[in-house]
Amino acid sequence: MKLRILLVDDADFIRDLIKRTLRKFLPSCEIIEAADGKRAQAMLKKQEFDLVLSDWEMPELSGEELLMWVRGEEKFAQLPFIMITSLGSKKNIMRAVECGVSDYLGKPFTAEELMTKVQKALVKAGKLKAPKPAAPQAGGGVFSSVEIFSAKGESSVGGSADALTSGAKKPPKMKGTGVVKFAGGQVKCMVRAINNDEMIVMAKVSSPMPTILSTVTADLTSGSDNGSTVTDVGGFIYSLTAMEKKSSSEFFTLHIRFSTSDKHTREQVTQFLLSSE
Repeated sequence: MKLRILLVDDADFIRDLIKRTLRKFLPSCEIIEAADGKRAQAMLKKQEFDLVLSDWEMPELSGEELLMWVRGEEKFAQLPFIMITSLGSKKNIMRAVECGVSDYLGKPFTAEELMTKVQKALVKAGKLKAPKPAAPQAGGGVFSSVEIFSAKGESSVGGSADALTSGAKKPPKMKGTGVVKFAGGQVKCMVRAINNDEMIVMAKVSSPMPTILSTVTADLTSGSDNGSTVTDVGGFIYSLTAMEKKSSSEFFTLHIRFSTSDKHTREQVTQFLLSSE
């Protein structure tokens, strides 16, 4: 029987990233999308699902509220529910556990981390057979290429990525989300790393695309509990890198240098950094 998964997130590009991974490793699954908890609630009333993957912070009905509603319905008592969110504090994790979450995955995450959680939940619910141990493969196996939300394989200019992430082996937790605006368009993004001088964001390929040395402004919302938002952070793009070494790559990384001479930008960056702690 085909697996049916409900994917709930108000950011369409994050849904695209997750769908891409699910379809790669569970090609026969059916994925139904909802942009907020209210729509997810309506879909759950209409049809049966084998798994719910939900963001926490959403309009109309949050992931926490959706989870509480699901666990309050007798027919959904055993429905696997995985919270996928940038809210990774102990307080948030404990709150999700209290509400009855099946598992918790912090952003950013790799394809391997996502599928490990998904397979574990489906196996426990009896919806999927436990996978057989895979034989070691050259190059580290199926997850060894550039991975979703990961810095693996990502090139940097002048060691900037290493400088921002302190050369960490594990991808750092996402600092927040935002919108980068440039002449002729804008892209939604995730803030992977940021300091007083620059930041690294990830976004989905779009039309039009920003270009190297483009002047940009960004509106950013931190991934902390208070979700503080800063606006019109000025800067320019000094590096643009595809996340995969192929012309069909769907996602890219932007390295943005801030206009540190601009008082407004300095103040906004400082506010964002403080709110992200």
